[in-house]
Amino acid sequence: MEVRDAARPGDAPRVPAPASLAVTVLAPAYNEEAVIERFVRAVVDRLGEDAELLVVDDGSADETGNILDGLGEQLPRLRVVTHPENRGMGAALATGFRAAEGQVIVTLDADLSHPLDLVDELVRRTENADAVFASRFVPGGGMDGVPRLRAAVSVVGNRLLRVLFRAPVRDLTTGMRAYRAEAVRPLRLAGRGFETQLELTVRLLAAGKVFDEVPLRLGTRAAGYSKMNYVALVRPYGLALRRLLPLRWGRRS
Repeated sequence: MEVRDAARPGDAPRVPAPASLAVTVLAPAYNEEAVIERFVRAVVDRLGEDAELLVVDDGSADETGNILDGLGEQLPRLRVVTHPENRGMGAALATGFRAAEGQVIVTLDADLSHPLDLVDELVRRTENADAVFASRFVPGGGMDGVPRLRAAVSVVGNRLLRVLFRAPVRDLTTGMRAYRAEAVRPLRLAGRGFETQLELTVRLLAAGKVFDEVPLRLGTRAAGYSKMNYVALVRPYGLALRRLLPLRWGRRS
């Protein structure tokens, strides 16, 4: 069953879906017309009977929405929630957490840079953890074909963040993760962009949740262009650190 729901900013979308699903694969998408069909078909081909793919179209201005409409008529395991305007990856994740029907929620980028054959392992490990991260920085992990500047920023940034937040995981900003739905649905997220991955990590840490990590070989996007702008990330990450450090160290709830 596929539903497009034009959710108003700040509203929880009313999205019907089959009950008692085991897994929701959740993917935010913004202007991904070059790759979205390949991504959707690749994921749906791997879904079991008790799983769904939920794509949050974050106000795309290209043909992403129309492509998803057409795919929804063909693929009953696909659901789509639409933001009427671009609100950022963090807002798309928050919408997806509210709309997801699975007991486990797996987050992926919609550009095929995350290896789909890792999804089953992430889900399996949620049997003993509230959150399982696909990590570039554990043995066996790494980045293949990623530009050197981006790779260097990721390595240094995560080392610093791990110390600042006394984190038990090495990759605090990875976008490929599996969560027990009950762990993330109650979270009230302030971030709206890429910094939301860090916020999710810290809020789960502050809540005393159990973590696990599996190795991730991050690739490059299959088509289209990256939305990440390192200069634009400085301010939101700065605000996130100011907000999250006191949370982690017990100075506010």
